[in-house]
Amino acid sequence: MAGACVMKKVIIGDCELYLGDCLERMKEIPDGSVDLIITSPPYFNARAYSSYATYKEYLGFISDVVENAYRVLKEGRFFCINTSAVIEARLSRNERSQRYNIPADVHALMSNYWFVEELVWVKPIGAGCGRNRGFNVHRHPIQWKATPHTERIGVYQKPTKKLNDHIIREYERHTVNGAPDGEVWEISPARSKTHTAVFPLKIPENLINLYSWPNDVVLDCFMGSGTTGLAAKNLNRKFIGIEKDAGYFEIAKQRIEEVV
Repeated sequence: MAGACVMKKVIIGDCELYLGDCLERMKEIPDGSVDLIITSPPYFNARAYSSYATYKEYLGFISDVVENAYRVLKEGRFFCINTSAVIEARLSRNERSQRYNIPADVHALMSNYWFVEELVWVKPIGAGCGRNRGFNVHRHPIQWKATPHTERIGVYQKPTKKLNDHIIREYERHTVNGAPDGEVWEISPARSKTHTAVFPLKIPENLINLYSWPNDVVLDCFMGSGTTGLAAKNLNRKFIGIEKDAGYFEIAKQRIEEVV
């Protein structure tokens, strides 16, 4: 799908959907007005919609997103960011490929936040691309590579002078049902003909359930096809979504219109 340079805002019930670059559109969100951020940034040069000249440029962009997220997030509330290691393919047989540990590098950008959790999203082993074609033929030492089938969800809290107990008392009593037991979440990836890296609905539903109250405002600054928005509406939360690709934006708009 082709990227979009135009900007548009659509309101569907208590959902606000923004078409445009997230750094520009986040400027329209007031300081400290968001209760929870759940997002999955584009993979570094691993998808057609994610192309950066260098890895340093990519991390600079993510750093700007993290800084803007800090401004719009309320004190004491949570930012959940999903990332995974990626491989930059080698240009020829005589060159090396390069693998980047994006979760670790993104964590280093989160120094203004408090670290809370690193959740491991585990997919079935066949969900990841195999990296062992050479090893399976020759079986030489140092040739083996793990088949990737996990992603990392970093959970961070915006610092506050309040204890979590004090924050909880500011809201009407609400209990969480159906919470996961541990930090490893075994969830099959979602499949879509319209998006190459769609989020499974269960992941944002879990995060919204665990880190927000009904009627809270949930932001996804890389909305894609709108899965976080669907989860927010399923759980009676307000939603703000930002997406720069006009095609994905329209898909998200249609999906959210159906549930609203």
